[in-house]
Amino acid sequence: MTQMVALGLLVLAGLMMLLGYNLPRTRGLLMSVGFFTLMSGAFASYSNWLPQTRGEVPDDAPKVEDISKLPVEKLSEMGEMIIFGKVGGFDERGIGKGQCPLCHTFKAGDIGDRAPNLIGIAQRAAERIKDGRYLKPETVQAEAFAGSGRATTAEEYIAESHSCPSCYVVVEFGVKGTNDRESPMPVIHKPPIELSIDELIAVDTWLYFREGQTPPSVEAMRKSYEKFIKPEDRPKAAGPATAAVAPGGLDPTKIALPEDTPEQMITKMFCFACHKIPTVATAKIGAIGPLLIEGTNAARRIASPEYKAAKKAGTAHATNPKEYIIESIMNPSAFIVPGFPAPGGKSLMPPDFANKFTYAAVSKLADFLLSLDANLAIKENLDRVPMEKEGSLLQKKAENRPNPEKHSKLTAAIDRTEMHVGP
Repeated sequence: MTQMVALGLLVLAGLMMLLGYNLPRTRGLLMSVGFFTLMSGAFASYSNWLPQTRGEVPDDAPKVEDISKLPVEKLSEMGEMIIFGKVGGFDERGIGKGQCPLCHTFKAGDIGDRAPNLIGIAQRAAERIKDGRYLKPETVQAEAFAGSGRATTAEEYIAESHSCPSCYVVVEFGVKGTNDRESPMPVIHKPPIELSIDELIAVDTWLYFREGQTPPSVEAMRKSYEKFIKPEDRPKAAGPATAAVAPGGLDPTKIALPEDTPEQMITKMFCFACHKIPTVATAKIGAIGPLLIEGTNAARRIASPEYKAAKKAGTAHATNPKEYIIESIMNPSAFIVPGFPAPGGKSLMPPDFANKFTYAAVSKLADFLLSLDANLAIKENLDRVPMEKEGSLLQKKAENRPNPEKHSKLTAAIDRTEMHVGP
């Protein structure tokens, strides 16, 4: 259709210029209009000649009634979709429902700053269950739930690491400041990621299959997950989306829309996986990105020498706190908060949010984040992550808290002094 419009403009331009040539009285007018029409047609033709691309959000994994009937290849493809957003997403380093690539790496030679590289996980799992740190855990959680026990096989270890990330923390990958006693990874069978056991089995199948190994049976993997996930905590496989999507329209389950609440946007975009956010119930454990108290942070950040240097270099452009927040979401590598890893000068935050937010939605989210400050975080006992150079909020609160013992001694001293002072 657009090609026909472009062709029509070119034909019309030719006719108008021909008429102008043959009608001296109106030549100037017709030639001018014809010229502008010719330019419009030329640009329209050129734009249609260019490859047409469109930002895509992850596809849904296929809905299957009984995954035990799937060939291993198909179950592995389902796992790849959950991890990377689509079949083939591994090569493109996509991000799917499971959000795994936000922290883990999957290719030989890749070094992750947030979580281990998952190449060879099956072999390492068999070794880890014999590790002294695993056999005598000093982590904040020793069992997935009371009485669940610990893993005794490689597949049980993988299932346990998904359902109880703090049951064993790989050295140097714990929450900063916890001496590797606590994992920053969320429990992914619980909201808001909420992978079902079928989806977790598909993910594990891909981890084995992509390395040419034969995965355990579906029944064996299911038994492993059921060992560590209580019946009442087992999410059901997701059904089809209930919201209708018009052809060529925006899928409200995957795109942040203006009518969404900030909490809904945060859940859709999985912000909680990396950030702690006051007043948002699901965003209390993120330990990878900064604490989002932009009513306190944003103005300070754009006034910092580092941000001014980024502006001078032409990478950052915000002039006020709201612009800074929108820039941070839509172009996360424009400025990376000092102290956070930036391999190759790029932010570890997903770079495709510009394809997942309408402008009105990101503006609404920015206003919400600007309403959050340090006082709200302290009230909810939420602290900055150790990488943030501003330092701990809770430690400063403790240092500034009045000392009752010191206060009582001071009061007594004043009382004694007053006893010896006349009117």
